[in-house]
Amino acid sequence: MTDQHTLISLFAGAGGLDIGLERAGFSSLVVNELEVHACETLRQNQALSLLPKDQFDEWFDVQLKQRCHHRVSPEYSNSLRKRLRNLSKRESFLKQTQIIEGDIRSISSAQFLEAAGKEAGEITLVAGGPPCQPFSRAGKRETVEVEDGRLFLEFVRVVDECRPRWFLFENVKGLTQSKTTVPYLSCLACKKQSIISFDDRVEAIENKLKSSCKACGSTNTRIETPEISGGSLEIILNEFESIGYRCQHKVLNAANFGVAQSRERLFIVGSRDGESFSWPRQTHQEPSVVRNVNTKQLAFFQDLPTQLKPRLSVKDVLWKTGHPEFGMLDYEKAVIWVKNVVRPHDEPVTWPLTRPSPTVGAHQGAKLAIAPEGVPQEQLLRQQWHTKGHRQRDLPAVGVKHEMLSDQDLLELQTFPKDWYLYGTRMERAFQIGNAVPPTLAMAVGKSIIEACSADKRVEKKSHFEESIACQL
Repeated sequence: MTDQHTLISLFAGAGGLDIGLERAGFSSLVVNELEVHACETLRQNQALSLLPKDQFDEWFDVQLKQRCHHRVSPEYSNSLRKRLRNLSKRESFLKQTQIIEGDIRSISSAQFLEAAGKEAGEITLVAGGPPCQPFSRAGKRETVEVEDGRLFLEFVRVVDECRPRWFLFENVKGLTQSKTTVPYLSCLACKKQSIISFDDRVEAIENKLKSSCKACGSTNTRIETPEISGGSLEIILNEFESIGYRCQHKVLNAANFGVAQSRERLFIVGSRDGESFSWPRQTHQEPSVVRNVNTKQLAFFQDLPTQLKPRLSVKDVLWKTGHPEFGMLDYEKAVIWVKNVVRPHDEPVTWPLTRPSPTVGAHQGAKLAIAPEGVPQEQLLRQQWHTKGHRQRDLPAVGVKHEMLSDQDLLELQTFPKDWYLYGTRMERAFQIGNAVPPTLAMAVGKSIIEACSADKRVEKKSHFEESIACQL
């Protein structure tokens, strides 16, 4: 690992983004995470990367004595030991990394730079994904105004003070959909319009803000406060652009990049020096041949690689030669099942093994199971009563032959290394996996940033707001 492309990682979780970026060629110098169990996951995987083979059993026995492992079964501990012990074939990650545990709101950028051994402006990339539940389609779909939603400001602060060449901001697709009040300042003199800074947002919404036009200095201005879909994204982009970064954003589906999981994530890439950036080209697609492509779609399909591979399925990754307990599977019947989840919307609770898995989310990951004989219609009615015209209490419980997906199953669906250690209770482990960025997807974006570093091409800086206005003209 060279020190050419350096990385500071924020909101690191179990390390999915770091694994992918290190595979792409970055050297992770500092990671920050608040949750104790996630930090311990990072520390122990770092220890395993450096651990001599003859010390593994001693290390493992110490881990089993940790409180979170007190109630695990002998079968689980034996399976975990087997999965982790082959250190000679283990990939090494986080070898140069300083792990800073704590709330980012109480950690200065100077501390990050000191831990990295760098000065402001010397880091290649600051990357991370602030807690995304406020923007999640599965959550309350709240906006940047809620407490967790404001954590993006800490990310902006660190980028502003560390001045990396690039930043990579990752979040849920819901950020592009959440309705949010966006205060605009319209100048009646020069007709320019701009988004008001987040710090002044409350005063602007309450019509208490006195502000002049930044373009011409006129005080003849008017504040407008429309509620728009995707407003949270507009606000976040404006904050990054206000500190001098040129931004691009795109929603990428992990299934299009070699992950056996349909998982859409939003990425924002920002350049300090106005360098050009191209998004990674997808490598996988639906097996069916694209037909009836209209004129507007033609340019998109012409830009795709000519030899796209079929999307990976659950069967391809986990049970191509059968299941360890159920043996050879009938792939016409066997399904992935979300156990004990009631869907208030028209969403499925089962998926065929011949397709990518559903999103392995923080809450959903611990509830995913394989049902080798399928799920009876009566059980589907219990879980989808709202859309199927029933009430859950109207129907009795139905027995379903199944087995919950293991840590290893979930890790492989997320493209983590098979021998990645997870510290914590079963729910804490599932949350760490579900909150992570699939490393394979992170690697694709990371490689594109490194390619942009090599290209060293600069383009004229225009704000996201200016570009969106230009597209409408």
